[in-house]
Amino acid sequence: MAEQPRKTKPGKFTPPTFSKILESEISGMEGHPLVLEVNVKGTPLPQVQWFREGAPIQNNPAFTADQTGEVCTLVIAEAYPEDSGNYTATAANFYGSQSCQANVTVKGKDDPGYIPPPPASNGPAVLPDTPLPPPPANVQPTSGLLDDLPPPPPEEERKGPDAAVRMQQTRVTDEYHDRLRNPPPVQQEEFRVSGFEERLMREIEHRLEKSVEADGMFENVPQAQWRAPMFGKRVQNYKVLEGGTASFSCRVVGLPTPKIYWFKDGQEVPPDSQKYLMQSAPDGTCYLHIPGATLHEEGQYTVMAVSPAGKASATGTLKVQEKKAAYVKQSTPVARAARTQARDREDLRGVAEKNYRPNFVQVPEETNAKEGGLVRLDCKVTGLPSPDLVWYREGSPLRQDSNHRMIVRENGVHSLLISQCKASDAGDYTCVSTNKAGQAEFTVTLNILVEAQSVAPTWVQKLKNTTVKEGEHVRIFCTAAGDPVPYAIWKKDGIGLTEKSGYRLGTDGQGTFFLEVDHASKADATWYTCSAHNQAGSIMCTGKIVVQSPWESQKPQQTKIKTPKRYANLPVDMRASHQTKTAMMNESGQAEDL
Repeated sequence: MAEQPRKTKPGKFTPPTFSKILESEISGMEGHPLVLEVNVKGTPLPQVQWFREGAPIQNNPAFTADQTGEVCTLVIAEAYPEDSGNYTATAANFYGSQSCQANVTVKGKDDPGYIPPPPASNGPAVLPDTPLPPPPANVQPTSGLLDDLPPPPPEEERKGPDAAVRMQQTRVTDEYHDRLRNPPPVQQEEFRVSGFEERLMREIEHRLEKSVEADGMFENVPQAQWRAPMFGKRVQNYKVLEGGTASFSCRVVGLPTPKIYWFKDGQEVPPDSQKYLMQSAPDGTCYLHIPGATLHEEGQYTVMAVSPAGKASATGTLKVQEKKAAYVKQSTPVARAARTQARDREDLRGVAEKNYRPNFVQVPEETNAKEGGLVRLDCKVTGLPSPDLVWYREGSPLRQDSNHRMIVRENGVHSLLISQCKASDAGDYTCVSTNKAGQAEFTVTLNILVEAQSVAPTWVQKLKNTTVKEGEHVRIFCTAAGDPVPYAIWKKDGIGLTEKSGYRLGTDGQGTFFLEVDHASKADATWYTCSAHNQAGSIMCTGKIVVQSPWESQKPQQTKIKTPKRYANLPVDMRASHQTKTAMMNESGQAEDL
């Protein structure tokens, strides 16, 4: 019994469709961020994969792909002219796939109409017209912030250029520092976080998610064992004398082990900073040391713990007291105060002079590239002081030229760019990072896929004229050499031939082509052309088939007349006349003799 097909509810499953596609032409500026966005629908919800020039794009510090529900984005943190090209977004589920494309052009600094990126600011960069994700539920409100900070900037100004937002952030930060030095009377009011501070925290969350993706994967822990990060010991406010060492500490637990990030006034503290020292202990205690604190180090310091199970944050305030306002308690003996200050100076010197050897936190994998294509090898290194990087190819130092560029981005990613790959660029590339504490290195292999050189066809044997009797089998052939092996096109009196034309066409696969006729007729008596083709070129040769009737093959043969040698070079008719005259003369001579 045949199996009956299953009945499914109409509309239960649908293939992917785009409710918003990419624009056909998208332009950007060098150094500016660039965002590509599509909206996709389907049941089940399709997954979107991004491609550049046909190659899949993987998440890295330069390119970040994100999908939230139906909204899918590709963010280029800092666009460069090398990022120009054809970008494709492909949405797929079990019931089908659909793609849309855009041609992206990034203007360089030398192109007309180029607009330089805005200068970096103390606050986080805010992308215009880019929605920020809402803060997660488990993020604790910042502590120690003043309730009477100025209100957030007007909506029109926040939607304006980046410069206006950064100026407003700087002004708020300056006023905040002034209020810390001259605090107003404490009022019994309910603690509230201003809208501007909420936006600042959302921006921190947004930047943090990008940093987590760039830093790598978490340890492999079953999801059933996940535990959201939480603080066993929270960050406390800190007050230090100008020139002293400030140390924030906290203890965080969670599974998988959370990653720790520090922020000052909303700006992430870079791991390789020469001013701030970050440490982590096996028991989850984290430290942020600020040696030689100055008035510029005053502000809000936020620690954020992130793992796949969730996020948690805590904030402390640093207050730096000027030396002229400091005093020693009268109850402390002068000698004891001097020893304490000397010990503090030794501790400070030890912290300030501590160095960390380089460590690569991101290295590229083995790369395959087509000849003439673009290659970018990205790596990220930490160390104190900031390490120097040198690239080698097969043990020889690599120098910058028009085809090889070495760049360093603001997020600490070092890149080696090869604009147009050649066969000579293939090999092992070694990057060596060095500072006074030591060195580190890695090696990556670059393979260049070179297309084989094609050879145009040449004739080994051309077509020959062939004569056959009517009704007989006839076969003509020719042979051509080339790489790749050519293919043939036959024509009769300039008209292409096929198997349906009554002719048998074939080849031995090695460059020999033939045409056969089982029963030749007068209609087959004509000129035939064979042309050999491959991607490098084409050639042509011509041959004729002559078909004879039976009576044409039975014509009487002409007999040759033997003549004396002296007449051998004369035509037949002249030789005959001379032979007749000679015979007559001989007869007349004999008669006279008689």
